[in-house]
Amino acid sequence: MSDVNAAQTDTASWRAHHPSRWVRFNHAVVTLCGRLSALLFASIAVMITYEVIARYLFLSPTIWVEDLSLLCQIWASCLGASWLLQHQALIRIDMLIDRFGPRVRMVAELWSLTVIALFSGWVTFYGAELVIESVQMGSASASMLGLPMWITKSAVPFGFGLLFIQCITEGLLVISGHVQAAEEVNI
Repeated sequence: MSDVNAAQTDTASWRAHHPSRWVRFNHAVVTLCGRLSALLFASIAVMITYEVIARYLFLSPTIWVEDLSLLCQIWASCLGASWLLQHQALIRIDMLIDRFGPRVRMVAELWSLTVIALFSGWVTFYGAELVIESVQMGSASASMLGLPMWITKSAVPFGFGLLFIQCITEGLLVISGHVQAAEEVNI
C-alpha cells in the first residue's frame, strides 16, 4: 500500500473507530455524502459527453442534460462541502499557523470553524426560506424540462446544514483534544 493510501486509511479509521458514537455516525454520513458527491460529478461528465455526441454527431440535442447537469453540480458541490471540512481539504494557509504553538493553533482552528459555522447557519436559514417560497409559488426552471425549483434549491440548506453540523463536530473535537492530523488530499 502506498503512503498516500495508508494515510487516507488511517484518517478514515481514526473517525470510524472513535470512542464517540456521534463522531462515528457523523463520519459515516459525511463519507456517504462525499461518495454521492463524487458520483454526481461523474454523472455530470457522462451526461455532458452524451449531450455533445447527441448534438454534434447525431444532430439531436436533448432537453434534459442542461437542467440535470446543473442540478447534479449544485447538489454535488453542497454535499461535498462537509466531506471537505472533515478531511481538512478546504483551502487553508498553513504556512503561518505551523509556526505557532498548539494553543494558538487551537484558537485559530476554533476561530475559522466559528466563522464557517456562522456563515453556514445563515445560508441554511435563508436557503430554507427560499425552498419554502419555491414550493409555495410552484416555480419551475425556465427550460423545456421545467424542473421544480425547490429540488435544486433544497441542495443549499441541506448541504450548508451538513456543513454547519460538521463545523460543530470539528469544534468539539478540537476542544476535547481529539484532533486528527491534517491530511494531504490528492486529486
